[in-house]
Amino acid sequence: MRRMLVIGATSGIGRALVEAARARGYEAVAAGRRVNLLAEIGGETLELDATAPDALGKIEAVGADTVVFNAGFGQRSETPDWALTEQTLRLNVLAFERVAQWALTRCETFAATASVAGLRGLERTNGYSASKAYMITALEGYRRLARHGGFRCRYVTLLPGFVDTEMGKASDFWKCSTSEAAFCILRALERGRRVAYVTPRWRWIGVLMRLMPRALFERIPLG
Repeated sequence: MRRMLVIGATSGIGRALVEAARARGYEAVAAGRRVNLLAEIGGETLELDATAPDALGKIEAVGADTVVFNAGFGQRSETPDWALTEQTLRLNVLAFERVAQWALTRCETFAATASVAGLRGLERTNGYSASKAYMITALEGYRRLARHGGFRCRYVTLLPGFVDTEMGKASDFWKCSTSEAAFCILRALERGRRVAYVTPRWRWIGVLMRLMPRALFERIPLG
């Protein structure tokens, strides 16, 4: 892993990951839509809309052996909002899936930022949690395909809990910093992990969420 492309790197976890990777000596390319923020990051950057028809061509031209799909969208809504849901699915599901399929024969490692929120359905972020559930299941399927089909790409599921970003709305007690999240992700990639909770304490929360009986889970307001 020497050359890394981070898609969705203009802020938050993605930006911190680019900075951490560069500090460790990797060639890290920051990709995103917001040109002004790419200019702030400096170094090698790529203007990229992951949902655009030309996205795969731009991604392939970078020549990265490791691609991290960190682009994502999600907003809370008290009632179902189709416009928000459609925007969420277009990026978190369709754009992700297109890059994940492409990576099978072209990358050594493909990692994607899913979420602990994808482990169960959540009432006010239903479209977001459903999109992250799709990512979790799809990445597991690709790991099986790579193993049984003889493909060399390693698929990595990244499962952040609450991170101090624009989307990470929670009390400070539960949050980690973007730099801490980036450290956890980089360490997971270097150690060959297939699934990584960010930070590791969320593994136990994830286990609890998975095992909690449906009747009990549905009584607990989570958002």
